[in-house]
Amino acid sequence: MAPPKLPTIAMFWTGRDLDWMQRLSMHSFVNHGYELVLFTTEIFDPGVDGVQVERMEDIYDPHRRMRNNAAPACIADVFRLYLMKKTDMVWMDSDMLSISPVTLHNGYVMSWSGPKGQINNAALRVPKDSAALDYLIGHIEDPELIPEWMNADQREKLREMPPERRLLAQGKMLRIVYGPRGLNHALGKTGEDVNAREMDVFSPVPWWLTDLFFSPRGGVDAYITENTQVVHLFQDQIRKWNLNHPLPEGCFLDRYVKESGFVI
Repeated sequence: MAPPKLPTIAMFWTGRDLDWMQRLSMHSFVNHGYELVLFTTEIFDPGVDGVQVERMEDIYDPHRRMRNNAAPACIADVFRLYLMKKTDMVWMDSDMLSISPVTLHNGYVMSWSGPKGQINNAALRVPKDSAALDYLIGHIEDPELIPEWMNADQREKLREMPPERRLLAQGKMLRIVYGPRGLNHALGKTGEDVNAREMDVFSPVPWWLTDLFFSPRGGVDAYITENTQVVHLFQDQIRKWNLNHPLPEGCFLDRYVKESGFVI
């Protein structure tokens, strides 16, 4: 029996400045046989063979106010919701590494992250007809809807604003308003959170242990199981010293780079 077809992977980037970790992430999926589409605010050559580059506007065309003033991460959170609605692609943050074939569970790709029970949206797929997805997009498209997952003071400030300014203001008040905070609220509200997998599937190493990726004494292997499909590097939590110095020989990332044939 032929193995199941791999899903198409989608990533997002603003500007042109990719570092070695984003290129490694893209290389890891292409190297494992995935089609990978990088949606960008500017068309450019990412320097990774096999990556298809497409315009962000093909999926989500933000209002000029959002485009010019919202944080890139906030735009990415909104973009990935429209990606779910308009395509069958699986979203991956650009600091994920492919380990084994990504599989959908009841049409979902998502896992818990951390002991407090939050679903991580770094690896994400929800069905096009997801009630949680419609709930979130409804709030994006209808400025009269004030997100109930924001706190009371934030909601009151939004009510005092002209409707056309509310979406941008939401992202400035709470950067993850349509990221993990909104997603977890919506999935819990609709009961779709039962489709989240365990941490070891898409986020095996907790964000507070990112130093392990650079430890030549090991430590990452203990977190990777037979169920692990991707590893999330949590780049924004990695110490700058680790990012700006050669990889210690024998650490997880050093071994991964060498085994994949990637050149930093």
